[in-house]
Amino acid sequence: MRVLSGKLKGLKILTNGKKFKGSESFITRPTSDRVKETLFNILEYGFNIEFSNISFFDCYSGSGAIGIEAISRGSSIVTFLDKDGAACECITKNLAKFKLHENDHVNCLRVINHDFFDKNLSLCNKFDVVFLDPPYELIEASKVFIRLKELRVTKINSLIIYECNKQLEKMDGFEILRSKKIGKTYLNFFKGFNE
Repeated sequence: MRVLSGKLKGLKILTNGKKFKGSESFITRPTSDRVKETLFNILEYGFNIEFSNISFFDCYSGSGAIGIEAISRGSSIVTFLDKDGAACECITKNLAKFKLHENDHVNCLRVINHDFFDKNLSLCNKFDVVFLDPPYELIEASKVFIRLKELRVTKINSLIIYECNKQLEKMDGFEILRSKKIGKTYLNFFKGFNE
């Protein structure tokens, strides 16, 4: 898996090869290059996102490929969140490999090893773009959006992208803007919620 565009274009991303105990399924399912390319094309050309002007929150970040792509395209404020320690270690290794470091003088990059649903999780930032890619079969989308509201990390015009295996309808407090099917994957785009 490689960075597709921007200042890190072509660089190889390390992925976590850890599997669920007693299973052949990988804990981290990296977003395919095809889905990633479609996602960033929609952000750039469909929503006119100027990456150098936005903060980006990569939830269930796995290898960090989505957040790293945002950095490569110009985002300097990026937070990665994953509950798996090996995934967070992988993200930290990728940042170091690309000579990006947490909270250096150019970037405000954070890697948080925490469960999205942990009530003790508290983030002081509000983000312009939030990307959510939870395990498809294990977590209901409605619960993820309820928790996202509780975290208070979105602005009135934040864009939320939810990757899953189906087209989503309106979620309570979030307006669906569009859905895009790529193979068996759906990218669902929502407008943020602000109290």
